Amino acid sequence: MKKTLLLMLLALISFTAKADDPKRADISFEKTTIDLGKFGRETPIRKCAFVFTNTGDADLYIHQIFTSCRCTGKEFPTHAIKPGAQDSIIVIFNGEKSAPRKFRTSITVHSNAKTEMTKVYIKGEMLPAKIQENEIIEIEE
Repeated sequence: MKKTLLLMLLALISFTAKADDPKRADISFEKTTIDLGKFGRETPIRKCAFVFTNTGDADLYIHQIFTSCRCTGKEFPTHAIKPGAQDSIIVIFNGEKSAPRKFRTSITVHSNAKTEMTKVYIKGEMLPAKIQENEIIEIEE
């Protein structure tokens, strides 16, 4: 009985110790969706930045970023982002090998934040190349 009581007391102390150390990083984005607008096939590459802040009280580390489309590249910080500091994730949409279309692509950010997985999105519409009108030549008879 004493042994069981002692084990329960030790377990309670260990749970309490974990609850007393709530220092965690947290990530907060200024925007979760960026609209790249309409653009033509003659300029198919678009770049944007998702600005975020570490709103937690521990260093933030971004481990990995996945995109839902191979036409989307990314650049992200690999260093620690201190509490209160801002940084950004650069997203590059490359529609060179894509057909003209409307799109909405997700970017999944994996980090050590309280919410370990966060999604942000880019959207836009790539239009067909401009059609050049041929000059009309009148033929005299």
